[in-house]
Amino acid sequence: MTVIEKKEVGEGLYLYQLQILEDNYTYLLTWDKNALVVDPGEAGPILDLLEKEDLTLINILVTHYHNDHTGGIETLTKKTECHVIGPDDNRVPKLEQSVDEGEELVFGPFAIKVFSTPGHTKPHIVYFFSELHLLFSGDLIFAGGCGKIFEGTPQEMWNSLEKIIALPDDTMIYCGHEYTVKNLEFAVSLEPNNEALQKRLEGARKRQAEGHPNVPSTLAEEKETNPFLRVKTEALQKALGITDTDPASLFAHIRKLKDEF
Repeated sequence: MTVIEKKEVGEGLYLYQLQILEDNYTYLLTWDKNALVVDPGEAGPILDLLEKEDLTLINILVTHYHNDHTGGIETLTKKTECHVIGPDDNRVPKLEQSVDEGEELVFGPFAIKVFSTPGHTKPHIVYFFSELHLLFSGDLIFAGGCGKIFEGTPQEMWNSLEKIIALPDDTMIYCGHEYTVKNLEFAVSLEPNNEALQKRLEGARKRQAEGHPNVPSTLAEEKETNPFLRVKTEALQKALGITDTDPASLFAHIRKLKDEF
């Protein structure tokens, strides 16, 4: 088991960030001796952590059905009495409660808003811990990038990202994968004169070389350096030489460039 980070996010509230599989992240949030886990791609590291910290797993929150986000559910539900919550999708294993846009979940001290964010898959949802300004974004948005579009449309994906752009700038984004350096290298290829982006890439390479995660990031940082959130900015449009198109079309263009990068 690799525990990347343990962070106190409130009085007696902890967030564990675990790197699993090849480059996935899964997250465990605790209160008292209770825990919930977001996107358990495998069970072993989570079971080890539960045992080590003497925690009881109450809930599993799922963003989408892909196995690298759900592969641990079968074992976790056998070993614990946890409750599986996710999008209304029969491909999510052991799903007991489906949630959608506008719903709110309350577990102990955590108030969690649900946003419907199709694009990468359809459905796909994200979880925003509204009082703590924590976003668990699955494969919608990554540090410096966004998910591939497998089942939705570029318009749907852009609409989903606009929901994220509207959140508070200090929102901490906890995404599903460590793709940061490659994402930022692509971003620099689009905007080579973006100094904030150059600085972020340099820092990300350094952290990666030292074995540290580049996740989480803040929404403010993403707005400044993530091309998929910058399609309305004049600087990016000018760098691409495209100024007379709608945001969803420009987003689709950039997504296609990234797919070929």
